[in-house]
Amino acid sequence: MDAAVIGVGYWGKNIVRNLLRCSEVQNLYVYDSDPRILQAARQVFPEVREAAGLEEILAKPSIEAVFVVTPPESHFEISRRVLQSGRHLYVEKPFVTSTRDALELMETAEKKKLTLMSGLTFLYSPPVRLIKEIIDRGDIGEIAYISFRRINLGIHQRSVNVLWDLLPHDLSMIRHWLGPGVKLAAGQSFLKTSVGRLPDIGFVFLEFSNGTVAEGLVSWLSPRKTRETIIVGRKKMIVYNDSEPEEKIKIYDKKVEELEPGDFGEYQLSYRVGDVISPRVDASEPLLLMVRDFFAAVREGRQPLSNAAFALEVTANIEMILANASQAESDKANKEYR
Repeated sequence: MDAAVIGVGYWGKNIVRNLLRCSEVQNLYVYDSDPRILQAARQVFPEVREAAGLEEILAKPSIEAVFVVTPPESHFEISRRVLQSGRHLYVEKPFVTSTRDALELMETAEKKKLTLMSGLTFLYSPPVRLIKEIIDRGDIGEIAYISFRRINLGIHQRSVNVLWDLLPHDLSMIRHWLGPGVKLAAGQSFLKTSVGRLPDIGFVFLEFSNGTVAEGLVSWLSPRKTRETIIVGRKKMIVYNDSEPEEKIKIYDKKVEELEPGDFGEYQLSYRVGDVISPRVDASEPLLLMVRDFFAAVREGRQPLSNAAFALEVTANIEMILANASQAESDKANKEYR
C-alpha cells in the first residue's frame, strides 16, 4: 500500500525512516507545513515523494494509511479528516488532549472499519515488554508501588504542558503492566517559565483498584536527563533505567518480611538481600516494532497493541490529573483570599 506522513520534523523523520523499512509500503508521501523541514527530509530520504498538503494526500486513492506527527493542537482536526476519507490512521502522542475528541475519532474509525493507533512507543520497548512478562509470571510477587522519574532540560512545547508531553509514556507503561483500573489520578503542575508559559513540572499520584499505587515526576527543568522506573514487588524489585545503554533492567532479590511476634507487643521485620540480576534485553527498535504492528493490524483486521481505547484511557487519566490539580489550585486561592 501507499502511505503518507504529515509532519516530518524531529520525530516525524524517525517515523519515515522506519516506514521505509516496512515491506508493506510501496510509495511513501511526506508533507510538512514548514518548507525548510520538508526540504531537509527530502535530502535525508530522497526516495520519498513530496505532497503539497493534506488535500493532495486525501485526493490520492492509492494512499491507504496516514501517519500524523504534527503539533498536538492539530491532531484532532487532521485525524478527523483522515478517518472520514477512509484511511487507516496513526496519531503521534499525545493522541488528543480531550476524551471527547478521542471518542469521536474512535467512533468514526469503528463506523468505517479502520485501524486507529496512537504512538505510545514504549508499549513496544523490549525492556517494557520483558518487565510485563516478569510481572505476569509472578516473579516479583504482588506489586506494592511504582515510582518513576522522566526529567530533562527541554524540549519545551508551546501548545501543551509537560504532563501532556511526557506523562503518556509512563502512564502507558504502568497501564500495560498493571492493566486497567485507575480509580484515582491526582497531581500538581506548576512553574511556568518564559520559554513556554505552560507548566514545566508535574507531580503525579495514581491509585489502582487492586491497591497498587504509583507516584512520579515529569519535568522539562532538570540539570540531567533521567528515565527511571522502580517497581517494588512483595518478592523482588525491578529498576528500569531507559537512559542506561546496556543494563536497562536490574532485578533485585530484596524484600521485607514480617516475623511472627515472640511475645506480646513485639513486632519485627526481616530484610532479605539477595542477588542483583540484569537479564538480556532484545535490541529491536521500538518504533519499528510499532509501525509493523500497525500494518499487521490493518492486514489482520485486529486492534494494535497501542490502540485507540488504550490511548483514550491515558487521555482520561491526564485529564483527571489536570482537573484535580486545577481544583487544588482553586481551593488554595480561595483559602488565601479568605
